[in-house]
Amino acid sequence: MIPRIPIKETGVFLERYYDNEQPVILTGAAHTSVSAQEVCRELNERIAQDQTVTQRLFWYDVNRELLDEICGMPPLVDQLLNEQEAYVRTNCARIWFNMQGHTTPWHYDGHSLHVFNLQLKGRKRWTIVSPETPLYNMPFSKTCIFEKNSLRGKKYLEFEMTEGEMLFLPRYWYHHVHSMDELNVNVNWVLMHKRAPVSSAIAKREREVLWVLERIYPFLLPATKALLDEYAGSGREAVGTLTRQVSTSEGLARVFREILRAPLVLLAVPSQLTKLVSLRRTKKQLRQYIQEQQEQVAVPELVIQELRKVG
Repeated sequence: MIPRIPIKETGVFLERYYDNEQPVILTGAAHTSVSAQEVCRELNERIAQDQTVTQRLFWYDVNRELLDEICGMPPLVDQLLNEQEAYVRTNCARIWFNMQGHTTPWHYDGHSLHVFNLQLKGRKRWTIVSPETPLYNMPFSKTCIFEKNSLRGKKYLEFEMTEGEMLFLPRYWYHHVHSMDELNVNVNWVLMHKRAPVSSAIAKREREVLWVLERIYPFLLPATKALLDEYAGSGREAVGTLTRQVSTSEGLARVFREILRAPLVLLAVPSQLTKLVSLRRTKKQLRQYIQEQQEQVAVPELVIQELRKVG
């Protein structure tokens, strides 16, 4: 069972969990009596008006100011988004809107990011796996080959997140997330600590894969070049903190190990196609839902006042 501690216990969190890169749920991070639909409508109005927002596949990268008066940044997170100790993106927050039944496929997050995931509205069921006992990844990718993975022998946790709780998900932890309520709204804050990652199989894989990509940079696709150029919001400087200790023999051995996984990808094609269809369907449903919300009347002033109390 995943541990839970009050968010005000800063010292306990830093010493036991943050420094050791271990997951924990922080309780009492936020509260609002406003409905998920009203929060969704207000956030989407702001997203539509903000030219700095970047739309991803299932979330929006936003600056912290966009969330003002809706979901204030917890002081603990504000303390850790410190450019002296971490690489921090300009758009260091993410907003997720997920319909009931949406499932985020198995993966670990890129850019060596620690994630503070606030369950603002709704509920989600999580399964997370330690980078010490990795799953099978696509070659040179953070996405897993299989959706149905045996967890026998793995170090893993299963739990449910409810409104007001915030998960600290350390870098490289695999996760698989299922949305449970009709509409689920999550806010993330992300950073890459400048300290070397805690030793694990995936920490080793990540730095070796980055080393390989650096060596073949001129031949990479534009999207992969952008991964390196924008890594953790600081690009090559952030990449260099991970790759400087990688030897040539380690890098070449990584290429060999990743290529050996290619046959597994062929075996997983049917499940990958099924996953793609499911993701497209849920994204379409969400787009239609948000459009319906935007077509409704403006958010009442009473709702705005209530939102401003959050955080």
